[in-house]
Amino acid sequence: MARRNTESCRAKRILGLVLLVSCILSSSAVDNDFVEDQKIGINYGRIADNIPNPTQAVALMRQMNIGKVRIYDADASVLTALGDSGLQVAMSVTHDLIGGLAGDANVADQWIQANVVAYPRTQIRFIIVGNELFSYPALNLTWYQVLPAMNNLHDSLVKRGLSDTVKITTSLAMDILGLSYPPSAGQFRSDIEMSLMKPILALLTKTHSTLFVNVYPYFAWASNPTDISVDYALFGNGPQLVPVQDGTYVYKSLLDAQLDALIAAMDKVGYGEAKIAVGETGWPTAGDASQTGANIAYAAYYNRRLVRRVLSSPPTGTPKRAGVFIPTYLFALFNEDQKPGPATERNWGLLYANGSEVYPVDLTGKLQDDAYPPLQVPTATTPPATDPKDSAGSPATSQPFVTAGTWCIANPAATPETLQPALDYACGQGGADCALIQAGAACYLPNSLHDHSSYAFNQYYQTHKKTGGTCDFGGTAQLSTVDPSESRLLWPFSRPEFPV
Repeated sequence: MARRNTESCRAKRILGLVLLVSCILSSSAVDNDFVEDQKIGINYGRIADNIPNPTQAVALMRQMNIGKVRIYDADASVLTALGDSGLQVAMSVTHDLIGGLAGDANVADQWIQANVVAYPRTQIRFIIVGNELFSYPALNLTWYQVLPAMNNLHDSLVKRGLSDTVKITTSLAMDILGLSYPPSAGQFRSDIEMSLMKPILALLTKTHSTLFVNVYPYFAWASNPTDISVDYALFGNGPQLVPVQDGTYVYKSLLDAQLDALIAAMDKVGYGEAKIAVGETGWPTAGDASQTGANIAYAAYYNRRLVRRVLSSPPTGTPKRAGVFIPTYLFALFNEDQKPGPATERNWGLLYANGSEVYPVDLTGKLQDDAYPPLQVPTATTPPATDPKDSAGSPATSQPFVTAGTWCIANPAATPETLQPALDYACGQGGADCALIQAGAACYLPNSLHDHSSYAFNQYYQTHKKTGGTCDFGGTAQLSTVDPSESRLLWPFSRPEFPV
């Protein structure tokens, strides 16, 4: 009896050890895409008619020591070229497909079969349902199809035994935040906080997935270079840097503050520990004459320093997530000559269309600033010259191409069908103060949809640009450097005492 009891105890201990090892292996497998590969990622956009073909593009990525790539559709030639490349892939579902995937589980299953299962040699790690969808008021009906589409796609992966290695997520812009300053006050917009963000974060947490967020310090800084120092935007430590104290946390970079504002917003809906990835970030190398700070020098500083921070060992993280590796995808691989909009839209690439580098950048994160050739920083008063860096390796303190003012106005080509929902959003969920364009108020005249939309768009933009608010409204708005106060409208924030 004693021997049998001893054997029984030994068997229980062995069984317990087996279960423990099994649990450890199981938990590590959940996040193997991040644990195994802590290299920098890249966005591979193809809105161009002169860039290398997918096979050549993949070869360039490998030469550049890129570990992850984000693509914006399920193009067969791209997925084939990525086979056996060693690159981990984040693949997007385009907006036009979301409704079908949300409404029919069979459609979602067929999509997984055609675009994931059919490419066993391609390391697909993320399926991103939509890109910045919550930034487009005109597409608000599609907003509520994102979560059902994510659920259907995840269920298909579970059925096929792929859910441990392929994760479902979505990608959002920073304008999902209604509040972002100071970072601890971060909160989602009221129109999406409980109805969309909380259930999406719940699904991501349940499935061990990651929220992709596109974060561009450039836009926040360029819209307000008077109040936001260039060192704060470029991870610098020169004389312009003014750290931001928020409780016990000290912020020395705009990107950190933006990410921690997002984390604070997630915490307010109960998911402060949800994983995040920077799905897009970068700095433009050229722009229109009115576009502040779009130059090669600033782009080089931003991306070189960002890569060093992301790949540091141990990881840098953010003040709220110190020591945590945050997967990051640079925007973008190539300059894309067919992208519409201002010149900056066509000048984000690390490479020119012929595959040559726009500026040198070490994507292993090992080189310091002073290991690179000198940079040229153009200023408002002098032509490009050798970069007069300070002792800390930061760019010159003069602000390049700072314009006297920037306003957000309605796009003259926008139709009433697209303008009206954008105006409704700006004055409603967007939080713009539209009291002065109501009947009988001071700015009611001229009484046109275009003029009222311009007023509302500019009111929204001037209020939110410091926190990453943009001038887009689904393509119905555009930035202007011409002072619109010459019209009969009393334009908000157009007076000299308000920095623009």
